[in-house]
Amino acid sequence: MKAIYSIIIAIILAAIGQVLWKFGMKKVGIIEDITLENIIKIFSNIYVNMGIVCYAISTIFWLISLSKKDLSYVYPFIAGTYVIVIFLSYFFFKENINMYRIFGSILILFGLYIILRG
Repeated sequence: MKAIYSIIIAIILAAIGQVLWKFGMKKVGIIEDITLENIIKIFSNIYVNMGIVCYAISTIFWLISLSKKDLSYVYPFIAGTYVIVIFLSYFFFKENINMYRIFGSILILFGLYIILRG
């Protein structure tokens, strides 16, 4: 598998993990304090646990990517997760996406394209 494919899989799974965590925390509610009761409430939520699984699988693909390419090449692609999360947040949570976020996402994607070509 080419490194770019494992990078893409890793960042997509990380973004899905974030969305699952947000779903879970919407069910859990606002957490004000770190207490044993709150920790149990967080980690007994199925969405939080599914997000953790996504992150674990993402980490495997990330490590595969690091085995093939330099860290200085691979690491900037984490920024791609930000772009994916912005659009998933809009779709699933109806969060506001203004022109600044769209422009910032375009800049990130352009930067990743430059790194990919280099």
